[in-house]
Amino acid sequence: IIEVEPMEDDGKIMIDGKEICKNLGTNYENENPNFPFTIVHDDVGVLPDRAASQFKRHIVHISLPMGIKMTVFRWTNYMDLTIEMQPLPGGQDGSCGNFNGNPSDDTTPLIFERVGVRVADGELLFPSRSPDSWSFEEAEMLKTCDSFTFANAKAKCNSEMKGLGTAIQIKDCTFDQCFGMNEHALRAARTFANAADKAAAGETSVTA
Repeated sequence: IIEVEPMEDDGKIMIDGKEICKNLGTNYENENPNFPFTIVHDDVGVLPDRAASQFKRHIVHISLPMGIKMTVFRWTNYMDLTIEMQPLPGGQDGSCGNFNGNPSDDTTPLIFERVGVRVADGELLFPSRSPDSWSFEEAEMLKTCDSFTFANAKAKCNSEMKGLGTAIQIKDCTFDQCFGMNEHALRAARTFANAADKAAAGETSVTA
């Protein structure tokens, strides 16, 4: 079992519960012929979100059988993940599409129609589902989204979810449309961060 944790609380990279690759520039190779794989821990990689460019990089590169490559970007209290792979025998489907060579059926609305807005209970990789909640800080920050962008974002989310999303999921989607890939979003978020948020980010003070 390969486990990769965020950086906070002395987060670790582990194989079957044993820590590996603690420091940057280290690697691990599993030589078991039944399941060969390698893990490299460094700071090299193309960030999936430009807003994180100011943070120190802890990137885990996992090369698995069948040509599957996973890149895990470890931040203080969350992670980003990219996956590179070939189509699986028998097909596949998910939030990135069905990998059938036809991008026209990989639009958000069509994916939602096939697999739903959230991962089905029987397909979860985790023992429980994280509750879908909406914080006061998120609500206050969303008020700063300009009216034109907000209206278009909400209309797009309602259209793509086609009545499948809950009220909170619509808000989550609208929030992402307003602030996703916005290099100033982090600065705005600091304005509304509460004490717990600041502590989790390792900040003792906030500068707007």
